[in-house]
Amino acid sequence: MARLIVISDVHANLQALEAVLAAAGDHDPGGFVVCGDLVGYGADPGPVLERLFELPLRSMVAGNHDLAAVGRFPVEWFNDIAAEALRWTADQLPPHLLDALRGLEASERSTEGLVVHGSVVEPASEYLMPEESQAATRSFDAEGFDRCFFGHTHVPTVFIRSPDGTVGGRAMREGERLDLEPGSRYLLNPGSVGQPRDGSPRAAFLVVDTEAASAEWRRAAYPVEEAQARIRSAGLPRVLADRLALGR
Repeated sequence: MARLIVISDVHANLQALEAVLAAAGDHDPGGFVVCGDLVGYGADPGPVLERLFELPLRSMVAGNHDLAAVGRFPVEWFNDIAAEALRWTADQLPPHLLDALRGLEASERSTEGLVVHGSVVEPASEYLMPEESQAATRSFDAEGFDRCFFGHTHVPTVFIRSPDGTVGGRAMREGERLDLEPGSRYLLNPGSVGQPRDGSPRAAFLVVDTEAASAEWRRAAYPVEEAQARIRSAGLPRVLADRLALGR
């Protein structure tokens, strides 16, 4: 197993997920790490969950949207549009998929590293934005790990704690490759599959080569208009469809 595919924030966007899985196949993946928010916003929560659970998973955690869909996170935390989509999502899912979501936690330690949705300190809900090194420092301090994969912000990001203890972070562009140096520690965010918010509408994912000790941020184009049509036909708020074309 030389290559891991890391994905996050699919948000029930089946078209984006299928594009990422097709693109990931070119990298000969040995397994998948999924950093949560599988549902919410998008129109295909059931098919997305079925597809994800078919993958050769190395680790999968729940995001705040997933937990809220099964009553394990307060819906009141969300804005009105997200809350409406969550209530709709909960009504769409059959019992076996609701049970599958209930079985996920927002943090999990695996052989691939620590996996969280938001942060190590608050796995379900804290945002680690690229410019907020203090929040990242708290996560580095909270638990021992060499690599931690996270999501939640929908922005491809890396934070690095150098051997001297300094912490720096930045957003990552498509095609950027990072060597994972011995002695340094990393917080790695692949970006969002189904709701990118870095100005690009293309679905984001991360390829980690465990033998070469490197990480590369990738994107996959998908038929945005099909995902938009699915959202509109489901009667979900139109803004959830409109924003897909903007990557915001």
